[in-house]
Amino acid sequence: MPTPELRDVRHIKVCYSKQTYCGHPSQAGLHNFGGGEIAMMHNHANCAYGEEEDVSHGSYFRDGVFLLQRSFDHGETWKREDDQVVWDNGWSEAKKKGIHAGALKPGVEREKIDLSSPDAITFFKRSKTEGRDSQGNENVETFAFRSPDRGYTWEQVPTRISTPHWFSSVLVDGYPPVQFPDGTQAVIADLDQSQLAFYATDSNGLAWHYITIVARDPNERFGRFAYQRLLRLPGGRLQCYMVHLAGMRNQTLEMNYSDDGGFSWSDPKPIVSWGESPWARLPLDHIWGKSIAGPFYRSPWPLLLEDGRIAVIFARRKPPYGMGVIVSEDEGASWSAEAVIRADGSDWDIGYPVATQLDDGRIFTAYYFMENDGNNFGGTRYIAGSFFAV
Repeated sequence: MPTPELRDVRHIKVCYSKQTYCGHPSQAGLHNFGGGEIAMMHNHANCAYGEEEDVSHGSYFRDGVFLLQRSFDHGETWKREDDQVVWDNGWSEAKKKGIHAGALKPGVEREKIDLSSPDAITFFKRSKTEGRDSQGNENVETFAFRSPDRGYTWEQVPTRISTPHWFSSVLVDGYPPVQFPDGTQAVIADLDQSQLAFYATDSNGLAWHYITIVARDPNERFGRFAYQRLLRLPGGRLQCYMVHLAGMRNQTLEMNYSDDGGFSWSDPKPIVSWGESPWARLPLDHIWGKSIAGPFYRSPWPLLLEDGRIAVIFARRKPPYGMGVIVSEDEGASWSAEAVIRADGSDWDIGYPVATQLDDGRIFTAYYFMENDGNNFGGTRYIAGSFFAV
């Protein structure tokens, strides 16, 4: 397929201050309730931009909050008075441990929430634990918090998502769970930051059950998939979109599928190709002197459009730094060449998009971005938004 034409491309600043670091919205998610109301969360922390440690991911994850923002005009404006802190890493350790402990107690009474309601959403919150996983990474648990009312209120007792006994770490991102006709839901989890697994709930999120492995690289020591997103097509096929970070292929956007409700999966295959890059024709003057090393692809976000096409939005962390999109017109059997949404990033620390199709058919995507604005280390990290038609 040829490169898709992007029309009416426009960029905005969703959350920006030269004293903050705003990032990784795809870890918390975006929800479009229709009629113009959109709720989106991201990691948000004060940042001095004085030392390199200030812009490290570990620093801002440790000190920040999960900030829910809300727009009532299809993503055009995000008023500060509508902001809401859903989780604060600055809370006392006793308070945070108390919330987590509630999920581990048997017989704790839970709120009755119907996850099939269009107003119900789930926030998958990561929590580091002691020790290291099989790949040497810090252990991470995931706790799922439910809201019955579009994120205005949240349950106080979450659900702990457990690993299979031979794994020690589980991560779930903020891509909305797939909804099945019978009311059950499913997500894809990252186990030990090496393999992807299918999880499902048939109890409205009171428990999430491991079902099967979705993707693993044959080179289990070095191979790794990440940034997993689960999509369900109208005919029932499930698709898992991911990045092949290392192993038999390096830094490719890939997809595999299941036709039996998630119990068995095809081998992942690339959905991008070499030799059709629009990025190669773009000038590099604004990042002159930067390292040319870096991943081509990061953090895909698939979007099933109203006309049946699939759009996958991703970040490019190799110069020229920016955001791109590919499109399929045949349910993922073939894919277009890449189209550039923007290519004006000042450095590599960008991406992790969320996206939705608006009532008028346009796409709105939000992600974290950086431009030269006088702050050190490439500029302020902020949440940007782009509107475009494809």
